[in-house]
Amino acid sequence: MIEQNTYLFVYGTLMKETNHSMAQLLVKHSEFICRASMQGQLYLIDYYPGAILSDNKDDIVYGELYKVSNASWVLSQLDDYEECSSSFPEPHEYQRQLINIQPDTTDIKIFRAWAYLYQYSLDNKSRIKNGQFQMEYADTK
Repeated sequence: MIEQNTYLFVYGTLMKETNHSMAQLLVKHSEFICRASMQGQLYLIDYYPGAILSDNKDDIVYGELYKVSNASWVLSQLDDYEECSSSFPEPHEYQRQLINIQPDTTDIKIFRAWAYLYQYSLDNKSRIKNGQFQMEYADTK
């Protein structure tokens, strides 16, 4: 069972500026907390990004932190969108994991939040070195 105060970190097509239908679902059923970041690396997979964890403190992925209402239902919808639910054959391209998230505020509190992390090979994928997904990638599809 997913707990009442469930946080979700998004860094790609689920960010509110993309205006994607699933981003709109997230905005409708959650509270935007703040811009935030995770320790990781960001890659351009297609028109969408994929993030992986990194041990290097200089590797940062930027995104948004949400407090999700009706988390079981919302996360099941997002799991289907990310094709990592039981409805999709394994191995999955993404896996939802609880990770540490740093809010972009003066408060030093670290959040434990769900994030969709990329699972496939990164061969022939371009790293987005500044850690920020560009919205024009999402606008192409």
